[in-house]
Amino acid sequence: MIYLAPSGVQKELMKNTDIYVLALSKQLDFKNRVYLRAPPCGKPSQCTPLFLAAFTKRGAGCCIHTHSQWAVLVTLLLETQGPGKDRLFEINNIEQIKGFGKGFQKQGNLGYHDTLRIPVIENTAHEEDLTEFLEEAMDKYPDTYAVLVRRHGVYVWGDNVHKAKTMCER
Repeated sequence: MIYLAPSGVQKELMKNTDIYVLALSKQLDFKNRVYLRAPPCGKPSQCTPLFLAAFTKRGAGCCIHTHSQWAVLVTLLLETQGPGKDRLFEINNIEQIKGFGKGFQKQGNLGYHDTLRIPVIENTAHEEDLTEFLEEAMDKYPDTYAVLVRRHGVYVWGDNVHKAKTMCER
């Protein structure tokens, strides 16, 4: 089961009846999603196709999207590298990366001296239009648990809500 927040709602104000419920195994076409439960008003998150990519391509148990100022700032700083540079944020020798897993289907977490690599994709006018670019980044960097979206935010996924939240907060 996948639980999705509605679009444009402050998450801390949500009630359980505001949440969309989707059975991943029952989806024949992700563009025409069938919900087991849909609130009477509102619409599903525009991020839904991107969340589904994390669930299907990485077997994630949780995917978080945030408009973190720090994530946006990192993408702005990377712009100074100029065109033609690989769209990738890399960092090592910092305590916070120890909360990230070593990679898809690998055991353990990164260590202080390891290098965390997070791909950066370009933003689009509509959230769902990011899906193809997110999937390409996941294919190119199979060990990543996150993708930064330039001038927008970040998508982070993990095996469960605790792991995804830990990585998101780092």
